[in-house]
Amino acid sequence: MKTLKLILLVFALGIMQSCYKPATIRVQNNITQVKIVDVKWGEVYLATELLPGETSEKSSIEKYEKELLGKHPVSFIMTANNKSIYLETEEEFLLNEDDDILIILTDDTQVKNPNE
Repeated sequence: MKTLKLILLVFALGIMQSCYKPATIRVQNNITQVKIVDVKWGEVYLATELLPGETSEKSSIEKYEKELLGKHPVSFIMTANNKSIYLETEEEFLLNEDDDILIILTDDTQVKNPNE
């Protein structure tokens, strides 16, 4: 009887694991005539550089990285006319298990410089 319970438990865990899909996140730069570099969501590095209209590759966050899941701003360095400034979005973006989100940064995205 114990063997049957163990087999059923292992089978159930296998089915649950096979249904799991990691959370994914991407960011798109739709800010006019501005390049953004070192793009991060919280501590998750999303892109080295995004020109206007470009979208980062999907970054997967596995369920064992639960401390990364949650609500975080997007941070980046905005570069235009040979000048750069570090910025963070005022909005924090929520990512839960199994989510697939695309964050679109536009001219209207509210940002702040936390160093000021």
